[in-house]
This record gives sequence, structure tokens and C-alpha cells, in this order.
Amino acid sequence: MAYKLNVTEHANELLDNLVYHLIYRLKNEQAAEHLLDSIDVIYDRLEVNPFQFSECRDAYLAKKGYREAVVPQMNYIIIFDVRADVVNVVGIFHQLENYPNKL
Repeated sequence: MAYKLNVTEHANELLDNLVYHLIYRLKNEQAAEHLLDSIDVIYDRLEVNPFQFSECRDAYLAKKGYREAVVPQMNYIIIFDVRADVVNVVGIFHQLENYPNKL
């Protein structure tokens, strides 16, 4: 079964902020490119089988049905839920952020 990927405007804004931070504040364009490439791979995997990723570690978000995908070799996570055949990406965060309060 193929899933439709819906990346919310909020998630896109969060990603833009992360990339901006990596490029302009940390002066690390390579890390920004790696983040974007890794997210593209995860998005492709979400369209195939979103259930390959675990439920959120945060108990409240898990109870609400949210799952998380960890960006390999980086400390970022993608938070999403699955409704019927649609995967809704609702946020992209650094793991040290208090992301449950930002959704």
C-alpha cells in the first residue's frame, strides 16, 4: 500500500529554521545538506511504510498516535501521524528540544 505524504506548513517552517541555523549560525553547509538529503530518504520511506518507525518516546504524543523517525547520524527527529492512507508530518526537531510542547 502506498501512502500519501502531507508535510504541514508548520513542519516546513521548522525545517527552514533548522537549515538556516546550520548554514548561517553554525556555518555548516555540509550538515544542512546532509539533513535535507536524510529527510528526503525518510520521506520516501514514509510513503512506502510509515509503520516501520516507532511510536513517539513521549508518552503523551504516543497516546495521540504520533510516531517518530530519527534522522541517521544527526540528532533530529521527524514527528508524524498516519490517518488512513495519509502520513502527516507535523514537526522536525532537534532531539534536545522540548518538542512535545511545540506541536
